[in-house]
Amino acid sequence: MSDNDTCPPSERRCRKNTANRGGRPKGSKNLKTMLRDIMLQEYVVTEDGKKKRRTMLQIALLQLRKEALEGTSPRAMKKFGQVMERYRPGIINEGAGVLLAPAEISAEDWIKRELEENKTLKPPPGVDDIYDDGDDD
Repeated sequence: MSDNDTCPPSERRCRKNTANRGGRPKGSKNLKTMLRDIMLQEYVVTEDGKKKRRTMLQIALLQLRKEALEGTSPRAMKKFGQVMERYRPGIINEGAGVLLAPAEISAEDWIKRELEENKTLKPPPGVDDIYDDGDDD
């Protein structure tokens, strides 16, 4: 009796050689996984006379920063700027903004002025519907 006789035809796992025919071999890794494994390998390096464990990614970024700061490579400065722009370390809330107030007036005076200016503005469409209690006075 063969496996095909004991398994229903809808179950592919019972059929021989049909599970991953022509696909990537089992256990092989794609390029992204291999790169991640390589960049996260740790090495012992000497910094300021002390031995420290650093990943390959840390070493590469520190070297790029060093070259950018020394000015030895204009390409390093450009690349480091691109990395900083893309990953923006230190920014917690990207929706946050910066408030710039003129130095000639106090913060309280500036707030009063802005509140007065905002009184004349019309609310965006649909905002009145939110606060409408249904009374048509």
